[in-house]
Amino acid sequence: MKTFLKKSGLLCLLLLLTCWSTGCVSSSAVEDLFTLPQPPIEYTGLLQITDKLIADGYEYASPTGGQNIQSMQMEDLDGDGKPEAIAFFRKPNDEKPLKIMVFSEQDDVYSLLCTIESSGTAVDRIDYEDMNDDGKLDLVVGWKISTDVQTVAVYSVGKEPTLLVRSSYTRYSIQDMDDNGIPSLLVFRANSEGISMAEFYGWRKDAMELAYRCSLSSTMAELSSGSIVHGKTENGNQAVYVTGVNEQGIAVTDILVSQENGALTNAALSGRTGRSDIAFPYRQLSPQDINGDERVEIPAPVIEEGSNKKNDGIVQWMSYNSNGKEKKVATTYHCLTSGWYFHVPEEWEEHLTTSVTESDLNENRVVMQLDGDPVLAIYTITGENRENKALRGNRVVLKRQAATVYAGELLEGAAAWGVDEELLRSEFNLIVKSWVA
Repeated sequence: MKTFLKKSGLLCLLLLLTCWSTGCVSSSAVEDLFTLPQPPIEYTGLLQITDKLIADGYEYASPTGGQNIQSMQMEDLDGDGKPEAIAFFRKPNDEKPLKIMVFSEQDDVYSLLCTIESSGTAVDRIDYEDMNDDGKLDLVVGWKISTDVQTVAVYSVGKEPTLLVRSSYTRYSIQDMDDNGIPSLLVFRANSEGISMAEFYGWRKDAMELAYRCSLSSTMAELSSGSIVHGKTENGNQAVYVTGVNEQGIAVTDILVSQENGALTNAALSGRTGRSDIAFPYRQLSPQDINGDERVEIPAPVIEEGSNKKNDGIVQWMSYNSNGKEKKVATTYHCLTSGWYFHVPEEWEEHLTTSVTESDLNENRVVMQLDGDPVLAIYTITGENRENKALRGNRVVLKRQAATVYAGELLEGAAAWGVDEELLRSEFNLIVKSWVA
């Protein structure tokens, strides 16, 4: 390959020199071909500013978590169509070493608009949201003060940044909880007595204030192994699904629902125990919209007798309304080890069993049986010969990824149960990892 590239490069150079000697290419064009592309002039000035900061002892300090982790981020904060540049620095030995510098552009020139400073060791996370309904994006910043202390702060950006609210937190989430078009801040933390709390901060009467708080069923340590998912309940209320995983491997979920009066209630709370009754074995699955109805369902894995695949198997999906009433809305076979799942038709549920076969030939097979009759097999195939293996015999390709091919096959019992290729394709899905708060 290297030899080919070298020969190709020499050939291009010879052709270029030939054209130049015959006058078909100007000398300036040749110089342009060997010149690296230059950034726009406004970005050149911005780079010069940041280079000077580095020379003065600053160092880049990118956010360590969340979706926005670049050391320099471009966001149109004021909605004028021109992106501001938000840079993250650390100045060692300063009283407040962490610096978030916002640069605005005017007439193709960037200049410093403001600096937000904090003590601590790192920026844990940053989000850009209009938290005060003024048409401009605010900065929601999680500051890591020490190993055990974190604070989240919301800043309105201007020549003098304004602090809208600050709170300690273990995790936080942003969502329009009360459906008024303005994002709210949901903070999860332990209070002074060690009780896990959810606190709901919203924009009220020209200020961002604590609107409501409620207790949670999981400790902060358990929550760190779980998830926080935004979505809607069965009857369409905005909600946050807060899941913690305890030492016994049980996922306990609270459903925080915003009421019309601004209160935040826990729809999962038991009047008898004061804790959530929604508790199922944990199999690396988070609440999600599994059936495309724009409502969030909670996974309830079925523990199969003799199963040696902790994260693979049949999962029932439960939907809850804002009063905590449940109903089953879907069943899947989830193969987390291979990255796929299969929607189980309702009429199969009392008849389905599965078996798994692994080989040393980069192939994994899951066979689904109905009343003992093999009806279909799903293959996960890797290795150099995966395309050929995926089409072996009666197999059909279901999905492709960079290094994996997923194939399916109808078995001898398929016809009796009305299983065809269309059903096989329509019910097969890849597991898509999504970012949760």
